[in-house]
Amino acid sequence: MPNQSKSVFFLCVVLFVNCKTEQSIHPQISSNLSITSNYENNPEIDEIIKPYAKGLDNVMNEIIGFNPKFIEKQKPSSILGNMMADAILYKSVKEGYTVDFCILNYGGIRSSLDSGNITLGEIFELMPFENQITVLKISNEIAQDLLKHILEKGGEPMSEKFRMLRDIPKNQLYYFIAINDYMANGGDGYGFLSKATQRWDTKIKIRDALIDYIKTHNPLPLSNDKREL
Repeated sequence: MPNQSKSVFFLCVVLFVNCKTEQSIHPQISSNLSITSNYENNPEIDEIIKPYAKGLDNVMNEIIGFNPKFIEKQKPSSILGNMMADAILYKSVKEGYTVDFCILNYGGIRSSLDSGNITLGEIFELMPFENQITVLKISNEIAQDLLKHILEKGGEPMSEKFRMLRDIPKNQLYYFIAINDYMANGGDGYGFLSKATQRWDTKIKIRDALIDYIKTHNPLPLSNDKREL
């Protein structure tokens, strides 16, 4: 072995041996830092954040549509819930999915929608989660369970064709429903939906579907239908 190669070899051995020294873990104890009204911002950090905050404000203040009047979620049904369910149905069909109706969960609506111009930021407040649209093919039996569960919950946001669920014909074997992936995964008591015959995870965010619907339906169409079961 040449002298230069030997030197490199021994150097590697020494480094390897040194790296194998025993390590011990010692707990690090520190006190909580309380943030009060007297807490002052760090000017250096403020300067770092400033350009990003400005850019974010510009994005969130983008006007995407117009809302004729103030709307909020209510049970058993509401104009806001109607609009959101109609929007998800619209987007699902637009993307080529076969869907009979849409059902959303009341708890997933996190804000109201004020009258006037609709900004992108308002939609993020309305739907801050990353939930996506899921389409399920369910049997008549599961549709009966769905009907019962919604009645027990006192209502849920539904699309315009919800009456198909209310008047379930015995000769219809299957229904195609659009919901969010949280419900499809059993959230909010919808565990029985795991028995669906087929499932399509569209990868379309609920929030993005709402934005698309608002941009293509301006001013925002509002339905006063009492969608109760």
